[in-house]
Amino acid sequence: MKSPALSPLVKACLLACAALSSTALLAQSKQPDSLERVVVTGSHIKRSLTETSQPVTVLGREDIQMTGSMTLSGFLGTLTNNDGSALSELSGANAWASGASGISLRHLGAGGTLVLVNGRRMPSYGFADGLQLNFTNIDAIPANVVERVEVLKDGASAIYGSDAIGGVVNIITRRNITGLALNLAATQNADHSFLNKTRTGSLTGGYGSMDAQGFNVYGHVELYQRDGYKDSDIRPLLPEWYLLQNPTRKDQSTGSFPGNYVGRYPANYSDPALAGKRINQAAPGCAPELLRDGLCWYDYWKDSDALPPSERITALAGGRLKLSNDWTAYAEFQGADIKTDYHTALPRSNVNGVALNWYDSIKGEMQSFVDPQLPVGHASNPFSFPIGLNYRFTDHPDMFKNVGASTQYRLLGGVEGVWGDWDVDAALGLMRSRASQRQHLYRDRYAYYDAIVSGEYKFGQQNPRALLEKMFPEMGSDGEYKQQFVDLRASRELLRLGDKPVMLALGAELRHEEFWHRSMDNILQARIVQFSGVSIDGERDQVSAFGELAVPLGQSLELSAALRGDKDLDGFGAVTPKFSLAWRPVSELLVRGTLTQGFRAPSLPETGNGGASWFNNGYVDPKRCNTAKQMEAILKTGNAGDKVLASTARALGCEVSFPAAVTPNPDLKPEHSNNLSAGFVWQATRELSLAADYYHIKRRDEIGTRDVDRVLADEDRLSGLVQRGALTALDQDIAARIKELSGQTLGFAVGPIKTIGAQYQNQNRSKVSGVDADLRGKWRTVIGQFEAGAELAYLISQHGWDQVGNKYSQNYAGWRGVPRVAAAVRLGFKQDRWSVGARIAHTKGTRLAWGYLDSQNTEEGCEGRDVPAGGCAVPSTTRTTLWAKVDPTKNLSLSLNIFNLWGQKTATQHMPNTALPLDGRVLKLGMEWRL
Repeated sequence: MKSPALSPLVKACLLACAALSSTALLAQSKQPDSLERVVVTGSHIKRSLTETSQPVTVLGREDIQMTGSMTLSGFLGTLTNNDGSALSELSGANAWASGASGISLRHLGAGGTLVLVNGRRMPSYGFADGLQLNFTNIDAIPANVVERVEVLKDGASAIYGSDAIGGVVNIITRRNITGLALNLAATQNADHSFLNKTRTGSLTGGYGSMDAQGFNVYGHVELYQRDGYKDSDIRPLLPEWYLLQNPTRKDQSTGSFPGNYVGRYPANYSDPALAGKRINQAAPGCAPELLRDGLCWYDYWKDSDALPPSERITALAGGRLKLSNDWTAYAEFQGADIKTDYHTALPRSNVNGVALNWYDSIKGEMQSFVDPQLPVGHASNPFSFPIGLNYRFTDHPDMFKNVGASTQYRLLGGVEGVWGDWDVDAALGLMRSRASQRQHLYRDRYAYYDAIVSGEYKFGQQNPRALLEKMFPEMGSDGEYKQQFVDLRASRELLRLGDKPVMLALGAELRHEEFWHRSMDNILQARIVQFSGVSIDGERDQVSAFGELAVPLGQSLELSAALRGDKDLDGFGAVTPKFSLAWRPVSELLVRGTLTQGFRAPSLPETGNGGASWFNNGYVDPKRCNTAKQMEAILKTGNAGDKVLASTARALGCEVSFPAAVTPNPDLKPEHSNNLSAGFVWQATRELSLAADYYHIKRRDEIGTRDVDRVLADEDRLSGLVQRGALTALDQDIAARIKELSGQTLGFAVGPIKTIGAQYQNQNRSKVSGVDADLRGKWRTVIGQFEAGAELAYLISQHGWDQVGNKYSQNYAGWRGVPRVAAAVRLGFKQDRWSVGARIAHTKGTRLAWGYLDSQNTEEGCEGRDVPAGGCAVPSTTRTTLWAKVDPTKNLSLSLNIFNLWGQKTATQHMPNTALPLDGRVLKLGMEWRL
């Protein structure tokens, strides 16, 4: 296979690295005995950072402060290895795991990235991402107490077990804290004051000296608050290109207050001139300023959040007590309470005759509901036949929001010390995470129908909230993850080969996990229209044992080997080995390589009891989309009502939604990976180092369901997976209107998709390869210390699995969402009482399409949409952050960050549903007071 050409940026970075790195491992390698040996991420053997044969990046407090990140998830988002594909609480209104954020390294997802705090696991979030993956909510970890972040860019299942396929992020918090420290910070957009408004504050305190008093206790509490803003607030800020691609951003809705009558006069109506004619007219009482072209309009964008407001309280506390000269006891508590409000558009009636479909999770049957028309004699029906009313329920706007909330804690205690020749660390702990989601938005099929037909609901008036709460009852779900564990780790020098030690580490762990996620009863009883439910529970006991050996092979070569066995006492088992070599041919150069296997245990949602169903939103239906676009073009030539119908017609074929049901599979086996990495660290002087590593990861037995786009593209070959209904009344009504407008006979050849069925299977594979480089330098001069650094993540290839062709998919590197290059450069200078720095981050542009199945955004699709030449791409982005800090006194520090220093705007993207283009210059002010 031909290697991809290197971009000019990559060439420049590599040439710069080569030029600068004439100075790389020497400072540390010349003084190995002066370096403290610690347990470095990726090993249970104590060693200095310069001795590791694995690619570990260590980012300290200053690195975190330079990014200006208010939260840990914000900081981790700046890592060049973080591909950004994991769930984010910023866009979680419709996610099953709303209110949480994960991290994904090397495009392997949150399920392939392990997050640790002080070397041990955190509780998984109370909801599973996509109802499938248990993951760590990094929003629950306080940021201001972090001492450093160690990122292992290699597989480590032989050390840590499940999930450590693509890498490990180990959050190391401060300890042995004394005194008090208060931190305050706030951000705000420099151009539009209501954007980017966040505030954070933390209080850290500690007492006691391990050396003088034999103990230390500490505590840290952190508060975070983010202001939200509405979609209507940002409408004036949206550039014309974005509105052109997302025309509904300017639209108002005919689902309004007091509404619009829709329907047709009966074919046998007494007035022949009206018989069979379409009705689309405003109901009485519409405010004059809302009347246009005979219809009543409503701005539904004023009710929904463009950014949801959020509040978090996170905490960390602990203590250490010296039991003797050799033994220390420790305890640690971590907790979080998080709430995020997602305000949504107010509900409206759906009187177009289209059946709303969803899945009954208990009966295992599809359900349908058609909005009732107003019967003859209804107080709001002026006609002599049933009529539909497009109506917006504006009675109590504050009702309609989706509230995602979660609490979690981790409590552990242990002892560490020396027993004979062994360094021992043993701990036991318990942890729990609970999550809930609540909203009033979807209708109760019975209460809603009765209130409309009986006339209990008074259209055009403000009805009692109690009635609205019957029609749109509180609904949602709850989930919980619990774990108890006990572990033991021990390491020692086994023997010496010459003057080099042979090191051995052994350990074992016993873990009990429980998880449940259950929708409220009204959802499971299929009362809530078009909202599918989930009822999953499971538990398991796992035992693991591991060993690690570091063997010097002469003066310049070291072999490390590790082996770990994990066993679910009632299910899967996995044995994962790891081998690595570190060769130092000269003192300035370390050459390293690793060969390992990784695994991800099937999650409890994937193997437990019960099942789930969800909605697939915004898909292209290959059998209806082309017809839908033709319909749209014709309807746009009609009146105002036809133009509204044009958007509906397009959505019926090109942005379709439908439910899918999936069931757990107790026979799943673990996902496995083969990982290869090879690279070097070069440090010819004390001041400058360069590390570069190649990686190649192949994952097999991936758990999932069939890809929806591929199923739809191969519907005729995959008989039975796609279920379709008959042509709807709306389908037929649109075809009739097109006949009236153009004289053409144009309609859908098949009905809409009703559902796609699935079960979790070990059915996928993937592979990814790339190069990481990290350049760092520090120079002390008579005027102060200069610092510089550069990070580069270059993606060579990323392949998924073609389930129909039973082969690897195309190389997705360079397609939308999978940029080939992510790079960052850091520059800094500091004196005793002040420092300044800058960080320049660059992400290379991609194609506009996410793959060849994205026919709307390939070169041919762009041509068909009249995208200008060169516009069928996502442009590159480069953003600069400036940082400054000053210490007016020994107890006070003030800091300033300017994000997007040059005020660059979001580049044009010729496709709908991209991220809101609200780039602007953002300021952050911070203060730390110490006592």
